[in-house]
Amino acid sequence: MSEEAAEHAVKKVFAILGVDIDRPESVEEFREDLRFGRKMRKAADHGFLALVGLICIGLGAAVWAGIVSKVSGGH
Repeated sequence: MSEEAAEHAVKKVFAILGVDIDRPESVEEFREDLRFGRKMRKAADHGFLALVGLICIGLGAAVWAGIVSKVSGGH
């Protein structure tokens, strides 16, 4: 009885997510969607890291240009 209740609960949860667990192609499509979401999250993480790196490089270049300007007489 508890096993039936658990199976019903699992089917209900997956049905809410739009997955028919009785159809293997539906389950595989859901898995592919999860993989795609993971790839997008990783790409966004890498993009954010690249943006932070560019900002740091820009700030470093501005500081360096200011130092060089002061040392060379402010022209």
